[in-house]
Amino acid sequence: MRRHLMPLLSAALLAACTAPMAFGPQGSAPVFQRNNAPVAEHQLVSIRYTSEAQLFELSASGMDVFGRDHEKQTLQARLSPAQIARLREQGIEVLVQPFQAQAQERAPMPPGYMTYQQMVPRLQAMAQAYPQLVRLQDVGDTWEKTQGQANHDIWMVHLSNHTNRNRKPAYLMVGGMHARELAPVEILFKLMDLLTGQYGKDPRITQLLDTRDVIFLPMVNVDGRVQVERGSAWHRKNTHGPGVDLNRNFDNHWNYQGLDVPNSWKQGLSDPNGQIYSGTGPASEPETQVVQAMFHRFKPVLAVDMHAHGDMMLWPLGYSKSDAPHAAAFKSLFARTVQQLGFKGGTSAQILYPTTATTRDYAYEQHGAISMTLEIGDSFRPNYSEVERMWQRLQPHLLTFLETPGLNE
Repeated sequence: MRRHLMPLLSAALLAACTAPMAFGPQGSAPVFQRNNAPVAEHQLVSIRYTSEAQLFELSASGMDVFGRDHEKQTLQARLSPAQIARLREQGIEVLVQPFQAQAQERAPMPPGYMTYQQMVPRLQAMAQAYPQLVRLQDVGDTWEKTQGQANHDIWMVHLSNHTNRNRKPAYLMVGGMHARELAPVEILFKLMDLLTGQYGKDPRITQLLDTRDVIFLPMVNVDGRVQVERGSAWHRKNTHGPGVDLNRNFDNHWNYQGLDVPNSWKQGLSDPNGQIYSGTGPASEPETQVVQAMFHRFKPVLAVDMHAHGDMMLWPLGYSKSDAPHAAAFKSLFARTVQQLGFKGGTSAQILYPTTATTRDYAYEQHGAISMTLEIGDSFRPNYSEVERMWQRLQPHLLTFLETPGLNE
């Protein structure tokens, strides 16, 4: 798969931007106050961009940028006063949003969400209740556990009719990569409950587990999630030093290696205090290594990495506005599923901003899997009643994902 794609990369890449924007004085690299700023001072803002090149520069800066409005030509972000002042000094329009209670760094978990400590016994109970269907395994340690700082494990749930030992295609469902994104973990649990509870009752689900291996990693970034549970509402990365963005840490064009892109795209990836810091090297983080090991072990034909928020289905290649070789398969799957819910669909560069070394690109380029990032909901921490609404909308389409044949089938 890798050999097949490489000759197409140069054609698929975005045209290089013109001269990098000068966020700092005299064209220097951006000078922002980072995560060590007084956290209570951060504000939710809209940043107006005037060109695609400026959009890409802003999204690559390492600021906490988490959304894009195409019609208004704005980025949604959470910035410190120093960051806001720097942008305004450069003539960039920054509008502070009215709902500043959402920007508070310290906030308890909304009622209804399970904690990591509650998740583990729920998984164990599931394995005990459905021994024919569930294989539960501790598949790796988090960064804090490798340092002797916490007893946090990453758990894998393997759902299938295990009495059928025939070779079956595997499907991988990943959640909890970014700590502050609460709904994906809950949605994956609801999917596991549906598959186990309806096996032998619902013909569609029975057929699915009789003929497939469905692998769940419901909470990858356990260390970061525990920080959110303790009140650090906006924590995104793992807890290795200032934190690493696990979804920029995969061993696939890490920091755009091997790709001809502007150097300005790499600045936030190399800043330990930035929100998209990619670590010291490809797959440097134990959490990333666990996910990559699942691809090597199960060779999934389809992989979904569930995130929040924005109602988007993103497919490879994240660093390109051009279609990948199998774009037709992605577009067809999108049209048959979440497009019906009003989701946007495309590569990250097409509908959001360029990314690299993500789960979906790693799955596609290194393992030939149909892979996607599914961004669900309209906030990082919705009321739990909203999670139930999301589940009702998503449920039939998640089953369709699990029934989709691989690219080579």
